[in-house]
Amino acid sequence: MQIALTPDLKKVYPETLFGSLIVRNIPNKKINDALEDRKRNLERQIKEIQGEVNSNSMIQKYNSYFKRWNKTYPIEYQINTIRKGGTFPQVTVLVDSMFIAELNNRILTSGHDLDEIQGDLTFDISRGGERYLKLNGQEQKLKKNDVVLRDNEGLLACILYGPARRTSITLKTKNALYFAWCPYETDDRLIAAHLNEIRENLETVFGSVSSKSELNR
Repeated sequence: MQIALTPDLKKVYPETLFGSLIVRNIPNKKINDALEDRKRNLERQIKEIQGEVNSNSMIQKYNSYFKRWNKTYPIEYQINTIRKGGTFPQVTVLVDSMFIAELNNRILTSGHDLDEIQGDLTFDISRGGERYLKLNGQEQKLKKNDVVLRDNEGLLACILYGPARRTSITLKTKNALYFAWCPYETDDRLIAAHLNEIRENLETVFGSVSSKSELNR
């Protein structure tokens, strides 16, 4: 499976960077006690945050993207929800391992069932008007110049509205692909560390994990 960025994407977002992590042979589970402990620890850390969350440099960078469409970075919303007494959602360990790292590092991340992806992957920009089914099953019409991901069958995700339902991680997933989405200049080391944290969360559940990570630009 090849991962490519189109010239159109590089023209509109010349500093864009994606990090990918593939993990194999780890049958998904509903819940794991050790992972739940990591959630509780991160919740405590988030509730101890001083000052405004939106002053965080990573969140500011993402908000500069979302504000083009009068939207707010969803990770900022999730962090503020936890600060006000909310808790992490409990989905499955393959999803939760990603979400813990996402909120800890403030880096937008998508998770996909690797076996449901058809052919090679391409990051591109939307032309406006394309449609796909989101995770909740609702059809979404895309805005122009959003960053999108496609395989040979169509759209898999975009920054503004998230992953498609077609390749979503389920309890049947055994092989997963995670992407860190950064449409602005980012230190390679931050992305590598973020992907490594997802892998470490998975190792908390499964022990040794067969994985491969790389940066795509």
